[in-house]
Amino acid sequence: MPSPPPLPTACALLPFSPSFAGHPHHSRLPARRRLCVRSSKPSTPGLPKPSTSTRPPPRRLHGANRRLSALIHRGDLDAALRLVGSSPRPPDVPLANRLVRDLCRRGRPADATRVVEACGPEATAATYGALVDGYCRAGLLEDARRVVGGMPAQVQASSAYAYNPLIHALCERGRVADALAVLDGMLWRGCAPDVVTYNILLEAACKGRGYRQAMELIDLMRAEGCEPNVVTYNVIIDAMCREGDVDQARELLNSLPSRGCKPNTVNYNTVLKGLCSIERWVDAEELLDEMVRENCPPNEATVNVIVNTLSRKGLLQKVTRYLEKMSKHGCTANVVTYNAVISGMCEQGHVDSALELLSNMQSFGCKPDIVTYNTLLKGLCSADQWEDAEELMIKMSQNDCLPDNVTFNTIISFLCQKGLILQAFEVFKQMPEKGCNPNSTTYSTIIGGLAKAGKMEQALELLNEMASKGYNTDKMYQLLTESLNKEDKIEEVVQVVHKLQDSGISPQTVLFNTVLLVLCRNGKTDYAIDVLADMVSYGCMPDELTYIILIEGLSYEGYLQEARELVSRLCSRDVLSNSLIKNEALLLDQNIHSS
Repeated sequence: MPSPPPLPTACALLPFSPSFAGHPHHSRLPARRRLCVRSSKPSTPGLPKPSTSTRPPPRRLHGANRRLSALIHRGDLDAALRLVGSSPRPPDVPLANRLVRDLCRRGRPADATRVVEACGPEATAATYGALVDGYCRAGLLEDARRVVGGMPAQVQASSAYAYNPLIHALCERGRVADALAVLDGMLWRGCAPDVVTYNILLEAACKGRGYRQAMELIDLMRAEGCEPNVVTYNVIIDAMCREGDVDQARELLNSLPSRGCKPNTVNYNTVLKGLCSIERWVDAEELLDEMVRENCPPNEATVNVIVNTLSRKGLLQKVTRYLEKMSKHGCTANVVTYNAVISGMCEQGHVDSALELLSNMQSFGCKPDIVTYNTLLKGLCSADQWEDAEELMIKMSQNDCLPDNVTFNTIISFLCQKGLILQAFEVFKQMPEKGCNPNSTTYSTIIGGLAKAGKMEQALELLNEMASKGYNTDKMYQLLTESLNKEDKIEEVVQVVHKLQDSGISPQTVLFNTVLLVLCRNGKTDYAIDVLADMVSYGCMPDELTYIILIEGLSYEGYLQEARELVSRLCSRDVLSNSLIKNEALLLDQNIHSS
């Protein structure tokens, strides 16, 4: 019995030399299973071509399936999963398919497997395809292979739908040999590749061997009865542009009608991106005009292609002109694109141009968001344009765009950098009034600014407030203890503690630790022990750092016996970790030898 011709051309085009053609399965493949593909042109890879026939009446669900539909619709996937597991009958397959997809989108392919198992022999290629795609998206490719290998025979032979996600995932990771092994198994089971399968392999061939050799795969597709679609040709067009052959890409685009395909906006955008990347702006404008003439109007992606390229190349003066031209065609950039342009302008010092673009945004049909304002605010502060920054803040409020943490942190940071600490502190105090609470970055910035300006009392009060709100204070603690490491600062530190206590505010452990460290570093360990007693009496519990400060303070002042006794007591109460106990014991030994 003659064996069907293998796919030597496809294998030769891919970026390795597998022993695909000589696989034993091919020598046994019956002639009736010869590779024969019906043309299909799905709009989304892996999805079946939508029917153009009259829409069927809605299905009527009963009992458990009605409950299942309601649970899936409101997103209660756990309850839906329990219902599927407890029902004596298989779930409605379309409902099960949706549940599998929703579970996989949430990163739960193992739970989705239980739904497929509950479907039993009712599960279709769409059911298994959704599960395979879920495992692939989660990076669990071996599990996806096990699902493909375990599909019932009728599903394995019925459609390429379940195979395509795995082939795509393997090719994306450079595992083309494994992808061809999946294709080999697919052929052996009597399942013909569809246009999506070929498109996946074509992309891998382009990346591995270049578009010239990959073009031969298109001839193979036709020979096997599978007509290329616009996605197929776009893979080649993209590869041509990436390899620098933009003129050939333009020629292929122009030849698509003669090949039975009408070019779409994606095809034009791909060539447009290639032209922009080599700065052929005149050709790019001609292509834009051609898109309009051919009734293939530019879209948001078209704008992004041009504007992002211009921004990356620093050609910001061209941006406004292109945006105006695109808006005439009823095509506007989205706010993300505008934000990227404004950011680029500010980074290059063209803050006034960025302000002008902000003014034009709404006339171009795009409303600025908080990122737009914050980006521009940062640029204005960097350029010392404080009046413009104030006006921008007013404009934000007028446009119902309330300042957020990034807004305040930007202003506070620049004011601190300029030494305008009083103004920065005023802005800080206004935050709660504006409905915005300081975060860790805010506290760190203002505390650092206060410390640099010598405003230690306010800095310590804010350190205490920062700790009371649960933020990590390690860096600020180190900063302040370094700034306070002078004898004339001791009384100031202690007074802060007393002031907080008199105000009814509980000093936090980090504040007491700051006081203790300053005292111990200045040879006042006896005073530090009194402060520790006050700390405990006020209900503020010491932490490991508190005891380490005291142990090291005692040892440095020569109170080695007292230090040893403190270590011993802490060990017996499991207060210190083993690593810290060893470090403190080593420190004491070093002090004994040095004395």
